Amino acid sequence: MNRNGFTLAEMVAVIAILMILALLSTPFVKGYIDDSYNGKAQVFLRQLNEARLNFEKDYPGTTVQGDFDYEVTGSCNDINSIYGSNNIVSPAMLVRCNYIKVPTDLQGRYSFKVGSASASCSACTNSMVSMSGDNKAGIYQGKCACADALGSFFKENMD
Repeated sequence: MNRNGFTLAEMVAVIAILMILALLSTPFVKGYIDDSYNGKAQVFLRQLNEARLNFEKDYPGTTVQGDFDYEVTGSCNDINSIYGSNNIVSPAMLVRCNYIKVPTDLQGRYSFKVGSASASCSACTNSMVSMSGDNKAGIYQGKCACADALGSFFKENMD
């Protein structure tokens, strides 16, 4: 008798092998995903510092300070009401005035601070911008990095 095709036992064996391979490779894939988000967050940290420097150069006497918020509303015209009063503006102004774009895929993974260090960073006491991994940051949860006023970059447990 000439049969074409595979038996049920052969198909079950192949599927079982594929499931075992997928199960074993999942932690490695998750690690690569965490690494890619961490790399993107570090690039954004440097861009945030550059945006802060450029903004403060364009608006002399202002200081950008506070937590970076992913949900930004308003326009750059708001600078007219802030400029001249206490001269401290939030990092949202960097987005409103098109100094930097919002990386929404980092939301929930990383927190960014401008003008102050993250509480979990002991190496970042004099930093101008800092980031720390949040609950979705995977292997980078609770770890941080920062840049000082000159743009020097420091990482604490980020490798």
